[in-house]
Amino acid sequence: MAMGNRFGPLGCGIFMVRQFLRDRRIASLKSTSPYLVNRICDRLDLTGDRVVVEYGPGLGCFTRALLERLSPGSTLVAIETHEEFVRRLRQVPDSRLHVAPRSAEGVKDILRRAGVRGADVVLSGIPFSLIPEGPKLRILKDTRAVLGKGGVFVAYQSSAHLEPYLKQVFPRVRTEWEPFHIPPLVVLKARAA
Repeated sequence: MAMGNRFGPLGCGIFMVRQFLRDRRIASLKSTSPYLVNRICDRLDLTGDRVVVEYGPGLGCFTRALLERLSPGSTLVAIETHEEFVRRLRQVPDSRLHVAPRSAEGVKDILRRAGVRGADVVLSGIPFSLIPEGPKLRILKDTRAVLGKGGVFVAYQSSAHLEPYLKQVFPRVRTEWEPFHIPPLVVLKARAA
């Protein structure tokens, strides 16, 4: 079910550098480390049938890990704007995965079109520091709106820039640093209720 990497670590790294140089909306020169992917996925409640939404999956580091952990009755909606990443994600042979070539600003409509009412988990790697304040707050408000009771939003970022915005929208926000990732990342976790 998982998506294979036909390029190997070096080829994948070169591909990411090229894409980063072409499109400044890409958050990082390199993919998220397997260490961080596992640490974050291990903290998510993925038991039972879940609806998970992923903002900015890129080459699918988290996508693969989520599909390995999710039940057969679960749904994973990957929202990605980068055309080449969308093409690669659509090659994943897994009927639980729905790839939407749009911005996270359209999450409500995307979920409606995917036939799901709401999400249990929203995971985000998009660089919120590069998004203007208006669209950033709209994404966060729409994210909270699609999360069910007890739903959680998790964002991994290069700084704590997003924390005050999250606190405007979510009642509970927790911030943790991941110093062993290169570069170090901030993991922000917000609960809908």
